[in-house]
Amino acid sequence: MINYLEFILFLLFCLYVLKEAVSYGIYEYKNENKFGGTCVIIFSIFTIVLSIVSLCIT
Repeated sequence: MINYLEFILFLLFCLYVLKEAVSYGIYEYKNENKFGGTCVIIFSIFTIVLSIVSLCIT
């Protein structure tokens, strides 16, 4: 079982990773790689959401 401080730190780290991944996805989308940029954005959102959900379940 994790405590609230660990959960808040994990949540902040996840939000930072999400921001970086979406920024890179937007960069790729603007530089003529629309499929790759879209895949990066969608995959990063699903990964972060599922990691938070799995942490809340345990």
